Amino acid sequence: MAAPKPHNEAQRLAELVDFAVLDTLPDPSLDVIVALASSILDVPIALVSLVDAERQWFKARVGLDACETDRESAFCAHAILDDEPLIVPNALEDPRFATNPLVVGDPKIRAYFGFPLIVGPDLRLGTLCAIDQKPRSITPAQIQHMKALAKIVVSQLEITRSTRDALALAEANEALNREADHARVILETMSEGVLIKNRIGKVVEANPSACRILGLSRDELLGMMVNDQRWQRVREDGTPYVPYEMPAMQVLRSGIPISNEVVGIPAADGSTKWLHLSASPLFEPFDETPSFVVSTFSDITHLKAQQEHLRDLSLKANAANAAKTQFLANMSHELRTPLNGVVGVTSALANTPLDDRQRRMVELIRSSGKDLERQLSDILDLTKVEAGELQLEAVPTDVGMILQEVVSLMSGACTQKKLELAFENKLPAKQLYLADPVRLRQIVTNLVSNAVKFTNAGRIAVSALPRVTGPGVTIHVEDTGIGFDEAQSQRLFERFSQADSSITRRFGGTGLGLAISKSLTELMGGTITAKSTPDVGSIFTLDLPLPLDRAVLSAPTAEDLDEICRDIPKNLRVLLVEDQVLNQQVFGFMMEPFGAEFFTATNGDEGVEAFETATFDIIFMDMQMPVKDGLAATREIRAIEAQTGAKPTPIIMLTANAGENHRREALAAGADLHVAKPVTQVAIGDAMRMALTTYGKLAQARA
Repeated sequence: MAAPKPHNEAQRLAELVDFAVLDTLPDPSLDVIVALASSILDVPIALVSLVDAERQWFKARVGLDACETDRESAFCAHAILDDEPLIVPNALEDPRFATNPLVVGDPKIRAYFGFPLIVGPDLRLGTLCAIDQKPRSITPAQIQHMKALAKIVVSQLEITRSTRDALALAEANEALNREADHARVILETMSEGVLIKNRIGKVVEANPSACRILGLSRDELLGMMVNDQRWQRVREDGTPYVPYEMPAMQVLRSGIPISNEVVGIPAADGSTKWLHLSASPLFEPFDETPSFVVSTFSDITHLKAQQEHLRDLSLKANAANAAKTQFLANMSHELRTPLNGVVGVTSALANTPLDDRQRRMVELIRSSGKDLERQLSDILDLTKVEAGELQLEAVPTDVGMILQEVVSLMSGACTQKKLELAFENKLPAKQLYLADPVRLRQIVTNLVSNAVKFTNAGRIAVSALPRVTGPGVTIHVEDTGIGFDEAQSQRLFERFSQADSSITRRFGGTGLGLAISKSLTELMGGTITAKSTPDVGSIFTLDLPLPLDRAVLSAPTAEDLDEICRDIPKNLRVLLVEDQVLNQQVFGFMMEPFGAEFFTATNGDEGVEAFETATFDIIFMDMQMPVKDGLAATREIRAIEAQTGAKPTPIIMLTANAGENHRREALAAGADLHVAKPVTQVAIGDAMRMALTTYGKLAQARA
């Protein structure tokens, strides 16, 4: 039968672990003790047995080859339950051990005598035990001898533990001394200066670099206080530190490290030496405030001087650039006056009777004047961009129409060079964007004009489509021209530069067109990129994040209702937020051709609640309602979408307020479109189609 565990088993096992004796090498002194025990009791087997959680392990043994057994069959597991020895004269007659595998099998235990190894009150690690293979008893004198030997075993274990602890302490001290030596070597060889101050700000240690940087000997530094007159410190702005504001004192007060502080100290020649300084606290065990502060610093005087020099150079360069910009602006303005005379007189001359030769000469003057005017405009635009004076408009703009106009304008030049000119417009029909039409036309004209200029055979292709990542347009201008390599592309958009300097002579131009196009594009928040293969062609991509012009939509008279219905998928879920019951009914009739599921809410609160509890493809929102108006409801819906990360639902504002200020209020609240009452089925259908297209839901719904 297995022995019960002692009531303090956890404490007993912890003590056993602290002795660190399990699975260690034999101890000759203990081997002598078990041999003596075997002789005293005249038994073939004697052991020093230690009982851990799962086994008994023999630290010393005589007469037995095994070094351990499981705890369940161990006689010693019973012996450690009491301070008195466990005497078993005949194991076959003891119900605890009669069927024990160590009794019925090897080593065929018959008599067992276990003397506990007592290391403290009610704490027994194991036993000094003796085993015979025939039933027998022992005398009281033998019991006393074995108790004395058990105490000697415990003393030997204690001595071993004490010796081990002393050795460990010695090793720890040696390791600390080695680490201190290493730290001292590191401290002495560091290029950064290091000062250690105690809690009152007195220097208690300084490394050689600190002495070199500060210009003081170690003896001079040791014992110095923070208010010492020999090192009055100043900030970068020149104001002096008072002692309690110095970084080291701040760290000692707060216990919080300070990094990257720039501190000035007086140099021997009367100038200021600048230090880059950090300070860290050191705490003694159990202290809440630092006992020391370690300050590390490096001399950055030369870096400060370089910074000042670079700052002066930058100011001079900016002044020179500003002077150049002003000069170019003045020159372009001054040249426009005589140029205006040339163009005006040429125009007047062209309207007088001329022969063919004279007309060609006038046309040549007129063409040259136009080229000069365009180049002056480029220079003037450049100066405005550099001076930050170029202001962009944001007005409703038909991008597709502008592109069509540019393509039409360039068609004559393409015809002359026998180039094919193609235009593909994939922008939503009638969708307007808030943009600067003049500058947009200027950019696209530059791109298409360049494509025509550098293409001698093949085609020019212009295409426009909605941006993938948000509202706006992406425009591609592709040609089969001379192209350019990677090295040339690096300077393609630089001012007064072209891909190849020979191009200026071959094709003409100032080299400002693409530079100005890039500047204008960036002012619009967009990007312009180019990909090209020499002698194959180029693709310029203009990506502009233009806001949608959710302008007041009128009923498009040229649009056929049946065509709109075919474009809009059936079974859309549409919510109308409208307080007038009559308007709800009218709207319901008007929605019938579109085959949508129609839901209503009578005020803004109900509309928001409906949005939170159901999913809709489109929301029509009346602007003026009781309880909560359409503007407030729209703002709340957009806030919920932003908070939850939900995809935006198209919101179309329906209102009798058709003024520009009302449109701006609707768009500012988050509406996508602003449709003025009274509305028609065509206007409603066109608004739905435009909203679904804008959010990419039209193709999704069809799929």
